[in-house]
Amino acid sequence: PYRLATPQTRRDAGAILPGAPHIADAAAVNQTYAVRAATGRDPVVAGKPEPPMHREMVLRTGARRPLVVGDRLDTDIEGARRAGVDSLLVLTGVTGPAQLVNAPPRHRPTFLAEDLRALAEPPDALAVAPGLVGHGGFRAAVERGRIVVDRPESGPGGRFIDALRAICGAAWAATDQGERVAGVDAALVEADRRTHAQPGASERRTTT
Repeated sequence: PYRLATPQTRRDAGAILPGAPHIADAAAVNQTYAVRAATGRDPVVAGKPEPPMHREMVLRTGARRPLVVGDRLDTDIEGARRAGVDSLLVLTGVTGPAQLVNAPPRHRPTFLAEDLRALAEPPDALAVAPGLVGHGGFRAAVERGRIVVDRPESGPGGRFIDALRAICGAAWAATDQGERVAGVDAALVEADRRTHAQPGASERRTTT
């Protein structure tokens, strides 16, 4: 017989066996597996990135154009895409620029910002998408398999977040067409240099 390791797991299994629904949090992986093995019942997973939580949010609020805001690609952003709603990634948590540039389609946000202050900005200024390669004077391109970034019209200065949006647009468009893109870290460092960041900031930003 399968031994349940914790009192909470035993209570969960005891409730599910008589017929209670098995609703699981996506983050509680070990407990969910234990209860499923003990009861033979597959759960309805409600936590991120599964869609039920976002759908319930939309139903309760009556939102017509909901926006999911988060700092993780594999929970917040993927959850928004699976629920069919727009998302804003803020760089205040675990996701670094290099990880974002290399993200597969399911982990790509609709909008990108440094922090929540961007909610006061026009949405078009925050947009990030394959092929959208110009932002704030920065332009990015993939040349001979390497990502490059420049600010040809405005010279030095600008904001790193604009350069990052441009780099993502170029890299995503290339990878979606089956190209392999190299030089991501070098492009981020160059963008950081052009925005006159403090010494060492580029290394922190490109760490994943």
